[in-house]
Amino acid sequence: MASWIKHNYPYFPILGFILYLLVFLLAALQYPGGSFNLPQSSGYSFFHNFLCDVMDPITKGGILNPARSLAVVSHIILSLTMISFFYMLPEIFERKSSNFFMIRYFGMFTMSVFMLMATSYHDLIVTLTGVLGTLALIPFFIELRYYPEKRLTQLAYCCFFMSIVVFFIFESKIGFYYLPFLQKITFMLDAWWVIWVSLIVQRKRRKLTYQNAL
Repeated sequence: MASWIKHNYPYFPILGFILYLLVFLLAALQYPGGSFNLPQSSGYSFFHNFLCDVMDPITKGGILNPARSLAVVSHIILSLTMISFFYMLPEIFERKSSNFFMIRYFGMFTMSVFMLMATSYHDLIVTLTGVLGTLALIPFFIELRYYPEKRLTQLAYCCFFMSIVVFFIFESKIGFYYLPFLQKITFMLDAWWVIWVSLIVQRKRRKLTYQNAL
């Protein structure tokens, strides 16, 4: 069983994303409506609602939100998915330096804090995860300088840049109207990055298993 988990672990973040999207979509279908931009709107809006809006006990329009419980479950799934991803992320690098372990454990800690976003301290947790996430990625970008796959490097920098933009808008409220849409673009880029890294690690583990079997 342990060997099966070790061999297939890189698929966990991919499956986690799929499960998250399924549960989130079910929650979004139950969301009565209301956003910061359009408080009295009906239903969930891709362009105007944040992902976290579905977890609000009361919608921005002042309506009791029946989707909250399912949305919280989807958020926990996403958090566990990202915890498993950060455990695996440094395996794309060849050497196990101090940065390897800083990426792994600081990233996992950040995503554990991210799980608390479902609580009433949402805005504080957004700020904390923004700061902690940046600190977790510093050793990652240090190691990334030597990584041979430049397209993955470019995607990682693009994801980080978009995350900085989203974080800046959230904190400053400049251009806040467009933030829900930008958040989803960033989420899709992050998902692409996570899936790509997971497949790279899976190939590395398969190759190592084959070499050990010879």
